[in-house]
Amino acid sequence: SSLPCPPAHQSEVCAPHRPALAMAGGDLVPYVNTWMWPSFALVGTSSLFFGVYIGKITNSHEWKEIFLDYCHHKRTSHSPNPLDKVARTILGLLKISPK
Repeated sequence: SSLPCPPAHQSEVCAPHRPALAMAGGDLVPYVNTWMWPSFALVGTSSLFFGVYIGKITNSHEWKEIFLDYCHHKRTSHSPNPLDKVARTILGLLKISPK
């Protein structure tokens, strides 16, 4: 004396003899791989950054020197003290003077 399942709520519980794909009309893919490519991207970028960090891909000391040069340039050009300003003026004159 079990009640029949309404058509909107038929599932494997109500109709265990029907396969799940047949109920869906054959439109659905049984499994979609959504973890593989993001995992590869994460492992690849992590490996790249680690390789740069330990100096196997590029010379990591070179990156440090570039960063220090950049910081020194910003420090001297944005908040110069009088001696830096004089030194920059003299260097600028030496660059444009004939050799």
